[in-house]
Amino acid sequence: MVTPQHALLDQHVDISVVNLLPHAQITIVATCYDAYKKPWSSHAVFKADGTGAVHVATQAPLSGSYTSIDAMGLFWSMMPTDTDVAGHTMSKWTLNLCDITLSIFAHDKLLVQKKIHRLPVAPDIEKRIIREQGVVGTLFYPKNILKGPAVIVVPGSGGGIPENISQLFASHGYAVLALGYFGVECLPEQLSEIPLEYFQNVMHWLKQQPQVNAQKIALMGHSRGGELVLLLAATFPTEMAAVIAYGTPSLVYGDFAPHEKAAWTLKGQPVPFLPNLSESETLAATQAGHVPFHAGTLADPLEESATFLYAMKKFSNKIEAATIPVENITCPVLIISGDDDKLWPATLHGNRVLERLDTRGSTIERKHVHYLGAGHDICMFPHAPSIDLPVPFGPVWGLFGGTAEGNARAHKESWNETLNFLKKL
Repeated sequence: MVTPQHALLDQHVDISVVNLLPHAQITIVATCYDAYKKPWSSHAVFKADGTGAVHVATQAPLSGSYTSIDAMGLFWSMMPTDTDVAGHTMSKWTLNLCDITLSIFAHDKLLVQKKIHRLPVAPDIEKRIIREQGVVGTLFYPKNILKGPAVIVVPGSGGGIPENISQLFASHGYAVLALGYFGVECLPEQLSEIPLEYFQNVMHWLKQQPQVNAQKIALMGHSRGGELVLLLAATFPTEMAAVIAYGTPSLVYGDFAPHEKAAWTLKGQPVPFLPNLSESETLAATQAGHVPFHAGTLADPLEESATFLYAMKKFSNKIEAATIPVENITCPVLIISGDDDKLWPATLHGNRVLERLDTRGSTIERKHVHYLGAGHDICMFPHAPSIDLPVPFGPVWGLFGGTAEGNARAHKESWNETLNFLKKL
């Protein structure tokens, strides 16, 4: 028995098995498929109670892919079923989490199968492709909303248009613009020399839409997107009502190209940024013991956080110019980080943002929530698979960090933090 039968992706699902023999042992297997038709699965072994019932939400499994009492453990603990790690590194982001099959076994015999259909978006959400007045994105909004609160969601270094998470936010009553700024037709191919005025124009456009209250617009971004929304709030402080930054740096970075240029421009001029280490500088830092050596292979992926930390020391004379002037922000700020972020030291950066607000006398509402055992990739909806697999960083492999349990907890709790924060709009 699964309740509710049709739930949004971020909603809790109760799984129960009844009419078993008292104290019988069963195995529940959950399976879904990625865009490449490769299966991911999880499993948990349970012992029925004296009435012959198993209630996943209130029982810890005897063994399995997760170990604690967790109603959604079968969802977030899913892993690839084969050993082709290279073939699965990016597939986590293509999983069809809307259609999951539950299989119940006793003594290796299949007792029953149940298909769960979960909704990526509420039925009353409208979708509008935006390619007008220089704005490139997708607008989601509840069918009858007028002058409601709105959110602009920007991607990080992956570019594109972040539709999946945006439509889920819209399902909670917001007009949400999933915004592209590179890696989409009509826009730059790379995150390089992007004019901040583009985003100011986007905000002006959004304020004119009938679904949107112009005084209640929030910005949300992850990673380089977090850097962007903090920078926008510091540059155009009267344009937005709230800012949410996941896994954000406190500094402006460049485009990470071999001949590094600014990622952002303002009035035609590059926004100052902290340089990244060149290949030769990284090699020298590794040989000197400043940065731990990792081969950048699947077997020994990079942990870039130490490299970014060393760059902050090496280029310390450029830190102040590259620091986002968050003291200019006039709206509430929520920062979310994982203390095991292996891409860059996000918790340190989140602390730097709050320290600067404190020392510069800012009176805005601000909060930094950091999660133990969580990595960089925590800007996802709850219950998504949370295993940290190596991902390709150009020609090498790297990690985002976090344990499956830590990432799952961060996904769930940070989503609730974000929704509660947005309720204040």
